Amino acid sequence: MANPTHNQTLAELVHQKSVEILQEVGFCVPDVEILVRLAAAGFPVDLESQMVRITPDLLNTALQALPREGKFYNRKGEILTQFGVDSVFMGAGTPVNVFDLHTGEHRSATRQDVRQLVAIQQALPQVDVVRPTVTATDQGDLSDLVEIAELLRNTDKPVVHRTLIPEHVDAAAEMLFAVAGGAEAFRARPFFATLYCPISPGYFTPENIHCMLRWAEHGVPITLLSMAMGGASAPATLLGELIVINTDILAWIVTLQILYPGTPLWYGSVSAVLDMKTGLLPLGAPERGMINSGAAIMGHFYGIPSMCGGLSSDAKQLDAQAGFEKVTTAIPLMQESASIIYGVGATDAGSTISYTQMVFDDEIIAGIRRMWQGIALHDPAEEVALIKANTPRGNFMSARHTLRHYREHWYPQIISRDTYSTWLEKGETIESICRRKAQEIVAHHQPPPLPSGVETALETVMRRYLPDFHF
Repeated sequence: MANPTHNQTLAELVHQKSVEILQEVGFCVPDVEILVRLAAAGFPVDLESQMVRITPDLLNTALQALPREGKFYNRKGEILTQFGVDSVFMGAGTPVNVFDLHTGEHRSATRQDVRQLVAIQQALPQVDVVRPTVTATDQGDLSDLVEIAELLRNTDKPVVHRTLIPEHVDAAAEMLFAVAGGAEAFRARPFFATLYCPISPGYFTPENIHCMLRWAEHGVPITLLSMAMGGASAPATLLGELIVINTDILAWIVTLQILYPGTPLWYGSVSAVLDMKTGLLPLGAPERGMINSGAAIMGHFYGIPSMCGGLSSDAKQLDAQAGFEKVTTAIPLMQESASIIYGVGATDAGSTISYTQMVFDDEIIAGIRRMWQGIALHDPAEEVALIKANTPRGNFMSARHTLRHYREHWYPQIISRDTYSTWLEKGETIESICRRKAQEIVAHHQPPPLPSGVETALETVMRRYLPDFHF
């Protein structure tokens, strides 16, 4: 379990070294307009190198302005009660490939896949936060807006996504506010958060910077989501990599809080370590869970929610490797109470989403959550009396106590506990069961109803960009 003393010492060290780097070296802002704006706000700026540094006063002002009470709601205005207390689970995203629902073929993802994968996440009880999970490659530069529209129509759970083009932020915000009943209603009960990834160390693309600033204007929660690669874009040690992660995130905590005080910010990491034998980034490695648990620790240190990559796998199919890696990368995040664990449905090192893996991930999460409850303490007087009455060699199967309590144990929906002969007679593999369940969900999905007139409002926004758009 988490060691509070170790975690506090680690967090203080990482914070101290990040501040040192940001005061002495800084971070890059590759946009003259924003550099001028930061200089006017009091940041030390070098226009020639495009580097920005922080000062102790800026740091203190930003951390005082940073909202510490992260809340997340569903579309109906109900708070996600586990958020910030226990880990919640979210769909992965957003690669351009998918394993086909019916054939298993590896192919490019489409808008239909977005809609179907959102529907499955809506139906799976262990998925708490929904993402499009794939990119609608058939929608071109408008894929981000199409994906947000499909999210808003096909789930009423909390949702997370981003825009790729700054000019799309206002359209996306307009759709969010239409669903919420206005901008102030959304700010009071946010059901959407966005996310942007730095290029470690110390760089955001101009497009991502402008998107973040426009989201901040609307008061939308922003996740600063590191994708550091230990041994490539960060030092090979986990401590060195965590310092890079934190330096990148802290730079923009300060920037956004100085420019837009009170903007809700989340601490994110989908980082991993490079496999020096293959040159690939293994997302199923044990170090993936370890480094991102460090991000959860830093989120707690700053008092903000965390979004951490886990439940990850490099497997190309639903197999033993996938099961091993999914659990190995999720457990460290649960130990450190990461607010959101990001990875449902991901396979192939995050480059492909699998319908069947998404369904089985729901089963994995259910089992892990049951295990995480531990042994509850209570007065065992009834159990002790029952044991005395059945000693020696008694049987507890028919006891009323057993009838009252056996349902507390976890019963899988997919994993087989049958005898070998019964399992053989049924003739179903885990893969086939998951595919059938996914197909049944898609076939019977009915989008949760939006408030009156909202679907039309969403279509109106989308038709400015896609004249023939309809749900």
